[in-house]
Amino acid sequence: MYLFVRSSTNPGPRVSRIASFIKKKGGEVAYLSPIRTGDSVVDGIARVGDLGSFDYFDGKGYLPYLMFLAITNIKTVKYLYKLRKQLKLVHFSDLESVLLGGILCKLLGIKYIYNIHDNFFQRYEFSSVLANVLKNFESLYIKASEFTLVPEEFRGAAYPKYVQNKIYVFRNFPNFNVSTERMPFSDSTIKLFYGGWISPNRNLDLYLQVASFLSQMDVTVKMLACGWGSAGYLSELQKRFYELGVEFEYLGQLKQTEAVDVLKSSDISIAYYSPDKIINLYAASNKIPEILGSNTILITNSQTEVAKRIKDYHVSLQFQDDVGETFNQLAGLIEDKNELSKLILNARRYYITNYNPKKIDEALEAVLNGYV
Repeated sequence: MYLFVRSSTNPGPRVSRIASFIKKKGGEVAYLSPIRTGDSVVDGIARVGDLGSFDYFDGKGYLPYLMFLAITNIKTVKYLYKLRKQLKLVHFSDLESVLLGGILCKLLGIKYIYNIHDNFFQRYEFSSVLANVLKNFESLYIKASEFTLVPEEFRGAAYPKYVQNKIYVFRNFPNFNVSTERMPFSDSTIKLFYGGWISPNRNLDLYLQVASFLSQMDVTVKMLACGWGSAGYLSELQKRFYELGVEFEYLGQLKQTEAVDVLKSSDISIAYYSPDKIINLYAASNKIPEILGSNTILITNSQTEVAKRIKDYHVSLQFQDDVGETFNQLAGLIEDKNELSKLILNARRYYITNYNPKKIDEALEAVLNGYV
């Protein structure tokens, strides 16, 4: 059995791709995770159980988060010990899931791989001393792993030299086709799309600014949003968009494939990573490749490593301090179909070159050789 342990309800894009690859090779794949409030459990992967039911902790402080870590890691150890004779390889996603399980695997002689989405020592506002301690602490798990996957080169480069031989780049993008033939602004209504946590600290004011600008251009605008959000804040958002003459539709919590289907039928999506947090500067989420691959206009801030990398390819609208910096270019794309076609063609080329499923499968073949 190949067991995937993660702190989120469902497998993420990279986990899904690895699991699919192993299943194609004839391996038995199973998943172990907590169930987070409001999430729909996806089909297509067997579960050996769950690690308990928990809320998301967006802005709720450290104590609930620490309790979550303690409970889920203790339960992980229990499952690993119970399944120890069946396990060929264990896959841990991020530091939260590997803390105790990684130690037990080494004690029992079970091989494990470590998949880093966020470098933990960069995730929060730690002092430089504490960040260095955490970096070296996480490096112990990297060193003990068979190998460790990171979503971008700059994520791996942040770790010490003594673990670099264990680190491989495996980019973060969906395990399904996100492409479409639809061009932006082909309908009478311009649709904005947001997917993710819906809360006051998620910078949804940027969408209000874009919606306000588009309304002043005398076009019909609709705002679509999916993800977890409190009823009170959703009601406030709906009111604020309504005051702009913009329809706001909350779609609930969607499966990733469903969310991308909505993205493909939308015209504009914003990927904003607040530069006041170091982890955001090194963000490597699947959001940007999904937007680029789906023929949707990407608006993003320019401070992140990913934004710097894509800037010269002319696949996005970027701003430094204010989203209004993109408005002249956005208006130009709406009015000039030739310029719009150039941007979309650039985005397609970039997506195919950098997020090519064939190349990813070849990389997996190389790194998993001997394990599957």
